[in-house]
Amino acid sequence: MHSSFFFTFSALVASVATGAVINPRYGSPWTTVKDHRLIYQFPNGTTVENIAVRSNGNILVTLTSSPELYEIDPFNPKTPKLIHHFSGNLALLGITEVSPDVFTLNAGNFSAETGLSPGSWAVWQVAFHNEQTKISKVTDIPEAQFLNGMTTLESTPNTILTADSAGGVVYSVNTHTGEYKVALENDIFKPAPGAPLPIGVNGIRYLDGYVYYTNSFDPLFGRVPVSKSGYAVGDYKTILTGVFGDDFAVTPQAAYVAGNPANVITEIKLDGENKAIAGNINSTLVAGATSVHFGRTIRDKRVLYVTTTGTVNATFVEGGKVVALDLY
Repeated sequence: MHSSFFFTFSALVASVATGAVINPRYGSPWTTVKDHRLIYQFPNGTTVENIAVRSNGNILVTLTSSPELYEIDPFNPKTPKLIHHFSGNLALLGITEVSPDVFTLNAGNFSAETGLSPGSWAVWQVAFHNEQTKISKVTDIPEAQFLNGMTTLESTPNTILTADSAGGVVYSVNTHTGEYKVALENDIFKPAPGAPLPIGVNGIRYLDGYVYYTNSFDPLFGRVPVSKSGYAVGDYKTILTGVFGDDFAVTPQAAYVAGNPANVITEIKLDGENKAIAGNINSTLVAGATSVHFGRTIRDKRVLYVTTTGTVNATFVEGGKVVALDLY
């Protein structure tokens, strides 16, 4: 989300977020960040929202400060390649790989000046093939108020799930036909009463028959078992409360949650145990961390890439960036 919004968000939590940097000792059950490095930093005023990784290892990032999708080679991170400027929109948000080298993303009108623009949201497809890129609209979702996190429903071909943060629902979208419908709806997805911004469910990820999710202003991390079509087939279970979460990566053992605006990455075990493994409330290491994704090549399979807004405590602003955390 736009940095001006995160000034507000950061100010709300700066007084309550912990300042401790967790550095688990070697041999502990917790992941340790053994090294970190800057992959690329965008100019001031740029907010990086979400991340996906291609099979060739290149990173794709969406921006909320402009409706642009960039590609970055993490092993040779010179000037990023602009893949596409989505004219007619103000921001891009969630992105996911729906089939090999074919990605979908959320685009719509959202900015610090205009706020949320219900009815402006659509899902787009970006397909890479032999150095060529094809951009096409999958569908408009006029009922959506603010499409944010996105994940691939791996149990059903050509299907993604996308979270409407303001509407408090998750849509399933057939990326071939453009057909969409509400797949998940629960009070736990809705914006918290009195929230300064109308944002509830934020990041979502599908893994092994479950949809995992965060809620921004009722800070929680949870999961729900789903059918092959993405409908709930069991209870919505809250795994952890009180930890601010944006988008995240999830494995069978743990989730790695971008803690915007607490400026941390939190490892959350599926029993709710949790520790911050990088950053702290005053740190610029992952300033305004928005999303994370593991590398996909032999060289970086233990690297967690982090995107940021560049905002710390509503007082410090830098250009959004991509940071690599080497984990062990």
